[in-house]
Amino acid sequence: MRLLIFISSVFLFACSAEHKEVRNEQSFGGEAQGTTYTVKYIGLEQAELPTTVDSLLNAIDASMSTYIESSTISKLNNGDSAIIEPIFMEVFLLSKKINSETDGAFDPTLAPIIEAWGFDFAEAKSMDTNKVNELMKLCGFEQFILEGNVLHKKTKEAKLNFNAIAQGYSVDLIGQLLKDRGIKDYYVELGGEVIVSGLNRDSVAWRIGIDKPEGQNLERKLSAIVNLKNQAMVTSGNYRKFVEVDGKKYSHSINPKSGFPTADSLLSATIISREAAVADAMATACMVKGYEDCKDFVSKRKELGAILIYANAKGELITFITENLKSQVEDLN
Repeated sequence: MRLLIFISSVFLFACSAEHKEVRNEQSFGGEAQGTTYTVKYIGLEQAELPTTVDSLLNAIDASMSTYIESSTISKLNNGDSAIIEPIFMEVFLLSKKINSETDGAFDPTLAPIIEAWGFDFAEAKSMDTNKVNELMKLCGFEQFILEGNVLHKKTKEAKLNFNAIAQGYSVDLIGQLLKDRGIKDYYVELGGEVIVSGLNRDSVAWRIGIDKPEGQNLERKLSAIVNLKNQAMVTSGNYRKFVEVDGKKYSHSINPKSGFPTADSLLSATIISREAAVADAMATACMVKGYEDCKDFVSKRKELGAILIYANAKGELITFITENLKSQVEDLN
């Protein structure tokens, strides 16, 4: 559910110049969650799949889209409590877990602050320390109490925003749907979030490009290509998305400790994980942490792979790749 001008983007590339037997590939796509999606899979066509995927995406929107007044999250944000669906509960509990693991760097309870800064299609307000401090009192998971399938709020003005995890979660569910249909080799992309399984039509790993974090991306240039197999990949970045308040530009990443946008040399963070929801949330957390803290964080977590692109003192782009990922990455810088 990220914005159309999104903070992560990918290209799918033709694999290998080597001659290989081309397998039967099916593909379809559409519009969802303010962006587009693409599904590719190897095997015989399953004609009902596009309709089934659209229904799944509509169900996720009906649960977690802040742009739909009748959604569960909108009912919760505009009221005191809401009955939540299993998918909402799963995302809520996963978000709470990742919030703890990242020392608060990933925090969907910052919705009041996100809205005030104008990062959620809301009109940006003139902000100062006093206003931010007042809004921060509405944030934190302690504001939300889960009793069975009912989520209560301590303060009515508290809100949730799952935009930094919901698209990754959506990709995971589509992937699981394909597996349940007996499809072993597939590629799913939604708004830049990607998950793949098995091999592509040429029987090699799926090759996904990472945009170079510069310019307005009118002519896309690549920093790297990642060879993925049974993995998810999400890129988050600050270089194209910002708001302007009182004539000053602010990046979209909010520091959960201060309530103000972060300022750091880290331009983009690509996270590779088994689950797109985890990669989505962790990529956001990395942008909040900044280069040095993020580098230390991902290097200690063997279940994550990371590609961090930052600007040095001379303004040159430097790429850091975790050791566990180097064999899968073709650095184009």
